[in-house]
Amino acid sequence: MRFQWLKDYQELDDQIVYLKWNLNKSRLERNRWVYGDLSDVRLEKNSRASSLEEIITKIEQEIELLEEQRTEMLAIINSFKGIENEIVRMKYIEGMKLDDIAEEISYSTSYIKKKHADIRGKLDFLDNYEARNINKQGKLSEIDYYNRQRGENGQITLF
Repeated sequence: MRFQWLKDYQELDDQIVYLKWNLNKSRLERNRWVYGDLSDVRLEKNSRASSLEEIITKIEQEIELLEEQRTEMLAIINSFKGIENEIVRMKYIEGMKLDDIAEEISYSTSYIKKKHADIRGKLDFLDNYEARNINKQGKLSEIDYYNRQRGENGQITLF
């Protein structure tokens, strides 16, 4: 598959977003046990709540590793030559609009749109890109929302 790198990048990016979402949920749960409504509840030795710090640390390490891989992958992707690679990279990694891509690489908008249509015809997995992107944006919005709601003591209200 000619643009397998894009699919690999999207999968890596989706993993990072999921782990960040999971990290946020784990931190929220930890805050409930430390500061919130569960602070008076006794923890069992082998319960999930008792190992939240370990879980959070593992998730943070996994995110760090995946972000390093994403950085390496972007360096490789940025080295690819050819107009099709540039269009795909700018559109699906950088999130640029086709009009802006045309201006950036000094081609006519109609040529870029036609080239993009040709590319889309070759790439069946791009059909799922939009749905995954909407799901990812929802998770990122949820993370941002809870991070903004955090009080000075690190506690937020879930209700």
